[in-house]
Parts: sequence; C-alpha cells; structure tokens
Amino acid sequence: MIIELAILGVGVGALSGFFGIGGGTVTVPILLYLGFGIKEAIGISVMQMVVGSLMAAWIHHKKQTYSVGEIQYFGYGGIFGAILGGILVKLLHESILEWLFLGIVAFTLGRLALSSPVPTRPEVVNRPLYTAIGGGIGIFSGMLGVGGSILMTPVLVSFMGFPLKKASAVGLFFVMFTSISAFITLSWLGLVNYQAGMIMALSSIIGIIGGIWLLNKIQVNHYKSVLVVFYIIIFVITAYKLIVE
Repeated sequence: MIIELAILGVGVGALSGFFGIGGGTVTVPILLYLGFGIKEAIGISVMQMVVGSLMAAWIHHKKQTYSVGEIQYFGYGGIFGAILGGILVKLLHESILEWLFLGIVAFTLGRLALSSPVPTRPEVVNRPLYTAIGGGIGIFSGMLGVGGSILMTPVLVSFMGFPLKKASAVGLFFVMFTSISAFITLSWLGLVNYQAGMIMALSSIIGIIGGIWLLNKIQVNHYKSVLVVFYIIIFVITAYKLIVE
C-alpha cells in the first residue's frame, strides 16, 4: 500500500503543480478503489493538499509568480466562504449541489475557452474585491468539497485581467487556505489517517516540483489548450455521473 500511495502522491502532485488544482477530485476516487472509506479518503486527500499547496506557494513565491501581499485576500475570503458553504450543505439537496457544480463548470469552461491566454485588459488590483471573490468561490468550495481553484482560474483570466499561468498559480495558492481549514476540522473530528496522508503528502512534493517546472516550460497557447481539455474531462465525468448513474 505504501508504494501505491507514493505513486498516487507523485501523480496528483504533478497535476496540482501543472493545472493549479488541489487534486481531491482525482485522489478521493482512487483512494476508494484502494480500499479506503470515503471519510478516510477525504482526510488523506486534504492532508496531501495542505502540503502540496504550501510547497507550490513557496516555489511560486521564489519565482515571484505573484505578490503574496495582494493575493492573500483571496484566501481570507475563501476561509469565511467555505464556512458558509459548509452550512449550506445541510440546507440544500445533494442533487441541487451536483447540478449547480455542473453548471458552474460549464460556465467557467466557456469563459476559459473564449478568453485570451494573454491579458487584453489591465490586471485588477483590489483587495476588497479579492476578498469578495475568494468568499464567493469559498462558498462553493465548502458546499461541493473542492479546493476552489477550478473556479478561481477562469474568473481571474476572464474578468480580472490575470495572465493564464499566474491565475493557475493563484488558484493553487487559494487551495492552501481552504485545505488547511478543512484539515484542522477533520483532524479535530478524528478523520485523518496521518500515516497514509504523510506518505501521499511527501511524495506529492516531487510531483509538485515537476508540474510547476512543466508549467513554466510550456507555451501559454498550448497550456490553454491543455487546460481546456482538462476542464472538458471534468465536465464530462460530472455529467455522466448525474445523467447515467
């Protein structure tokens, strides 16, 4: 099991570093296949996201991909939004959440496909707006159990004038806030398998480094094409689950 967890950690780390995602949508189903229960799988996934997002944030900070002094406000909003989202989970039916997620993915996919990978407008720098955006995306993170970067990247590119690669990096930075909050909560509830989580977390560091290296090497136009394909895959999988299953 150690080898399987290590390989999974490297793979998920590479996806996280390259696409700027937390990786939970990939990790949890595979952990279920390996025999872990759903709650245990979520705990392991969250622990990996904490370590992976911290490593990614450090690498991007060293590369000066973004200024932490400004984008940290996305994270502050995300913390409070995730709390509200967690409350809404109890109020909304599961099918509503699933269709809502599908609609959001469809919208962001359309915006991303139509947007230019090179900014056509000045980058918006507004701390209160950053907090509001982080809060709004945080609500969906809390409701749907995702890190939020899948929504953050298209919003930053389409509406905020962020370069595509920078938006992807900021999306993973945002995951750091939501995953730490979730990890603290799950640890308090006794739902984290620390041994399995640490194996995945440490091995994911290798993948994170490789994913970010590839992100910096690929041409932005090619990166946009790969990112759009990735979003289409997520959309198809979600739609199949809703319609067929």
